Amino acid sequence: MDLKLAGKRALVTGSSSGIGEGIARMLAAEGCAVIVHGRDRARSEAVAREIGATGVAIGDLATDAGADAVAQAAGAVDILVNNAGGAAGTSAMGWTEVDEAGWIGTYQLNVIAAARMIRRLLPAMKQAGWGRIINIASAAATQPIALGPDYGAAKAAMLNMTVSLAKALGPCGVTANSISPGMVLTPAVAAWLTGARHTLGWGDISLEEAERRMAREITPVAVGRAGRVEEIAHIACMIASPASGYMTGANVRVDGGQVQSIN
Repeated sequence: MDLKLAGKRALVTGSSSGIGEGIARMLAAEGCAVIVHGRDRARSEAVAREIGATGVAIGDLATDAGADAVAQAAGAVDILVNNAGGAAGTSAMGWTEVDEAGWIGTYQLNVIAAARMIRRLLPAMKQAGWGRIINIASAAATQPIALGPDYGAAKAAMLNMTVSLAKALGPCGVTANSISPGMVLTPAVAAWLTGARHTLGWGDISLEEAERRMAREITPVAVGRAGRVEEIAHIACMIASPASGYMTGANVRVDGGQVQSIN
């Protein structure tokens, strides 16, 4: 299926690794002029070369100066994927471990970082009369767990801000939607799972078996496995395409049935 993305210009934040890299790679394969973003120039430039991206934008989106630098490097874009995020500490931290600085830091990394880029890049989209804003949230936004409360709350805020933005945009030709991935087997998750086998008492089982056990025992997933980066990227490309013009304010769960509720 031709998604008619050829000639569109896209910025994917946090695209020097993981889900962001996968989305940037697939958008480039669909003919988009992609700007790879990261904080590590060498890593970002390596990914850009590998996927045939148009350029790179380097900056820390948790700061105004970093967001300014990224917006300037990206220029006017048709598609903005707010993928950069994470926890200021670790996602395994509990309520007593996450201090006030951690809450603020995680909110900065996710919600404020996305808001910064929207504020800087939306005017050009509205002027052009066409645009796609995609915020990458998480299954933790709608199915909270005991650990990482700052991360889940920040991702929940991203869902709220996406709907608010969609209503504010109205019929200007720019849409705003979110994607909520479940557990995805990124290189970082694979490395964690490989190391956690012994901690969890599973012994020297293969990564494949560890993944299946994780999907049964730790984070129950209906399809019995973690997702793949490409499965998130496929949905992102569809939402980024002209075919999604009647879709705005939506949250698309790509979680293998992990979230046990109605969307």
